[in-house]
Amino acid sequence: MVFDVHGHALDLAFRRGLPLDASLGGVTDVPMLQAGGVQGQLCATWTPDIAQSGPHSHSVASPRETLLAMLDYAEREVGGPAGARVVLARTARDLETASREGRVALVAGMEGSDALEGSVDTLNLFYEKGLRHVGLVHEHANEFGGASQVWEAGTMRAFDAARDAAAHLSSRGRELLRAMAELGIIVDLTHLVEPAFWEVLEVMAGPVLVSHGGARALTDSARYLTDQQLKAVAATGGVVGVSPTPLGPSSEAPGLSLLLAALEHLVEVMGWEHVAVGTDFKDQVGYYPAPFSCSTDTPNLIAALGERGYTDEAIAGICGDNAVRLIREVIG
Repeated sequence: MVFDVHGHALDLAFRRGLPLDASLGGVTDVPMLQAGGVQGQLCATWTPDIAQSGPHSHSVASPRETLLAMLDYAEREVGGPAGARVVLARTARDLETASREGRVALVAGMEGSDALEGSVDTLNLFYEKGLRHVGLVHEHANEFGGASQVWEAGTMRAFDAARDAAAHLSSRGRELLRAMAELGIIVDLTHLVEPAFWEVLEVMAGPVLVSHGGARALTDSARYLTDQQLKAVAATGGVVGVSPTPLGPSSEAPGLSLLLAALEHLVEVMGWEHVAVGTDFKDQVGYYPAPFSCSTDTPNLIAALGERGYTDEAIAGICGDNAVRLIREVIG
């Protein structure tokens, strides 16, 4: 199964006010996923709290209510005409069924946990509505720790240990992690600063996800993982998604070359069984160069892996099977 472990087809459709299976004018949507042979996407919906991240194009006044509305929208859509093309996957079996029927399976998640408001009760509510993934931090520190991305008055910069407090995992954060494990919710460590990363791993017993990013050995940034961190993720049975999208600000250029360079390093450090692809595709038209400019171009990524000598088994794992294995182990 070809599966994008970090994309934004769901929140893009919701924000556009269009059917879930419509063409959305960005670089990922259900028609593009189908055209590229992508059978599933983990949709890391982005609803940052305007009071903490500052005003920008995606921040909202009430992350909780926005995410609830988005999950209700998704449920209505898959229950209507869009359901002929797309499924909201609550279990691994839903992924398999969608693949067999030629529909796209979307796994609902969130990038940054602002909408939880630190509450296990809120987590339970989201789970009942289909949420199966939580990216612990994104734009600012919270009970899970510091974020590698810091927004100041609508401008983003990387975490700086000399300027920013290295927030640590709190008792409430530990409680939420235990609840995620009990419910079967994927824990995504993308964007966590390193001290909090290690604290979360001390609590987690099962596989963890880092849905998108690269390698600090290639780009010295707090926004990427060290080789030691990569090995630690693999030791949990987890997966790291490589991306054509830089976690800037940096001098990296987006595109397939960036993804392939990170992928080759991760395979060397972790083994291909723990590597996936998380595009972070959203609405950035013209940002990604050919030959991997949108979800439709996924066959070009697969061809590039074959040209670099990866076996069919490794290509299948990297392009989806490794992510699906993690999903099956965590959400059931």
